[in-house]
Amino acid sequence: MYEVRDLSEIAFAKIAECMQKAFSDYYVEMELEEEALAQRFRSENVRYDFSCGVFDGDELIALLLNAVGEYNGKKVAFDAATGVVPEHRRKGLYSKMMDFCMSLLKQDDFAYYGLEVIQTNAPAVATYRKMGLEVVKEYACFRGNARKSAQGTSSFREQPVSDFPLEQLKPLVYDAPSFENRSEIIQAFPEEYCVMYSGTLKNCEAFILYQKNNGHVKQWGRTEGNLVKLGQLIVNHSRRFPEIRLHNINFTDAALIEHLEELGFNHFCDQYEMNMTL
Repeated sequence: MYEVRDLSEIAFAKIAECMQKAFSDYYVEMELEEEALAQRFRSENVRYDFSCGVFDGDELIALLLNAVGEYNGKKVAFDAATGVVPEHRRKGLYSKMMDFCMSLLKQDDFAYYGLEVIQTNAPAVATYRKMGLEVVKEYACFRGNARKSAQGTSSFREQPVSDFPLEQLKPLVYDAPSFENRSEIIQAFPEEYCVMYSGTLKNCEAFILYQKNNGHVKQWGRTEGNLVKLGQLIVNHSRRFPEIRLHNINFTDAALIEHLEELGFNHFCDQYEMNMTL
């Protein structure tokens, strides 16, 4: 007998085990080690009291994890991960979890509920539309490195985010960062991020803001005419890690998407951002 409950009292080891089973056959490879998942969900501000899971007896066999935070000036909730263990799929569990979570979220003052979904995952996109979510943005996602395909630059500087005036980067940002890359999280954990930039502190030409432990690029930007300088910083950075990630580049920034493809990065998937008013 299935039972839906919130996850506020559930040990994280059980949540990680469910994630590992549910995403074992996912479209793209994911980091599923318990420590990596714990760090990811902490950095995204997942709230387990606003999340839920489906239990078959004592076994957690499906989950819907929701992150909350300020995003583009609004208080929102966002699907950080949804998964169902393979042998329990096609039994309506996602709808049960959504209904449960919506009842929790509507008790608070959230502007809307959002999520990201891989565009080629047509069944999921159709399900989300049926639940009332609409596409609001399209993103390109890249992985890899360019250590052999292009030249970097020796003209750059680096500083920890904790020592850097982040407000000076706003004019360089082409589009507001996605929820996953939002500034709120970077400001909450400044010791975990660094900024690499060209130009001077007062006249920055291009920058990347990245996670120290794994190299994932969370934000990026450039002034007009400095796309090549941004690319050079990305090349520099890609020489330090076996793989770096630049997730959720807005489709409207076609020039950057084309440049990353030219540099040899793997354009491995595209995503929709979808949301609905609560």
